[in-house]
Amino acid sequence: ATVLMVPLILYLLAVLAGRHVHCKSNGAAAGLYDVTEYGAAPSSEDNKDAFLAAWRAACSSTTGNTTLLIPEGTFAVGAVEFSGPCKSGDAPVVVIDGVLRPCTGGCHLTDDDWITFRALSNLLVTGAGTLDGQGGARTSKAKTTTLELDGVTNSTVRGLRFVDSRGFHLSFHRSSRVAAEGLRIHAPASSRNTDGIHVGCSSHVRIADSVIGTGDDCVSVGPGSSDVVVTGIVCGPGHGISVGSLGRKEGEEDVRGLVIRNCTVRGTTNGLRIKTWPGSPPGRASNITFEDIIMADVSNPILIDQRYCPHGRCSDVDKPSRVQISDVTFRRIQGTSSSKVAVQLRCSEEQPCSGVRLDGINLRCGDQPCHAQFANVRGTPALEAQAPSLWVQEAHVLPSDAE
Repeated sequence: ATVLMVPLILYLLAVLAGRHVHCKSNGAAAGLYDVTEYGAAPSSEDNKDAFLAAWRAACSSTTGNTTLLIPEGTFAVGAVEFSGPCKSGDAPVVVIDGVLRPCTGGCHLTDDDWITFRALSNLLVTGAGTLDGQGGARTSKAKTTTLELDGVTNSTVRGLRFVDSRGFHLSFHRSSRVAAEGLRIHAPASSRNTDGIHVGCSSHVRIADSVIGTGDDCVSVGPGSSDVVVTGIVCGPGHGISVGSLGRKEGEEDVRGLVIRNCTVRGTTNGLRIKTWPGSPPGRASNITFEDIIMADVSNPILIDQRYCPHGRCSDVDKPSRVQISDVTFRRIQGTSSSKVAVQLRCSEEQPCSGVRLDGINLRCGDQPCHAQFANVRGTPALEAQAPSLWVQEAHVLPSDAE
């Protein structure tokens, strides 16, 4: 009997082992919530419901340390919002390894956002995947932001690739202590309003080590933004790195405490720019530093434009901006300008710029001298260690105590 039992026991063990090998693992138990286990599939059909089901399960976990996974493959999804707060207090890690595209057919995107993360803390959105907005050079009226973090704290977007947004590629709104790192963002130079990364009404923002080329600003910093650091950006094509536009609407909050450093700007229509609308309501932009920037064939390397009027259609074009720009430093800016006027400070006659400093500007304009133009600048801008080829062509400089 003992001899007969041994083969039987071995057989049962083999069967159990086989069942264990072929049984589908319980991802949720391991803290991994794969959207394909909730019905998502690579196809042109809308996977929104499956994505949200996986998100709700991950966000409802009380143990924390959960991960929402979008695996390799191309997934269509309509406008989707991943909202909190989550039960454990921390948002799941979101890993996007596949390609996301807007769904087609009866599913369409509006002028708002395609993918939104809202009211969350300690969020990480990362992966080797791509967010493909399918915008290209299209002239569709819908200017949909590809990815927005709204009301988010202590969070990071890292490593993803963004292509062909229909509007902004990545936007931080009403958020604090957030970062964008190691991103690759690309859209045609002819695509309008396709800013790479936009910051609005947010504080303690870090944008670093990313390659951005679009049809608009590589990085734009809007009203209500403070303590923003931008470093290690390779920008171009596009409109450069911009503060603004400011003063378009009543009640805009001030911009203060910005540092843009160690960046390269190539082949853009502007380099480093502060722009405000004519006829604007009162506002302020202060304590802004641009330093250690390399320019390569940039049309307007250094520009303050307080008569910003894109497309020439502004009802208040003859009225001065009332945004006060102060304490702005351009330091160690070097490279080449594709236009003869390398530095333009076109400030408001009603609110002249003050505390503007140009230090160590070394820009070349082919075989001709670079020009600089100043208008409505309070006090003479400091011109220390300037390149001999940069000289003031036109200056409307006000005394330091001018009103």
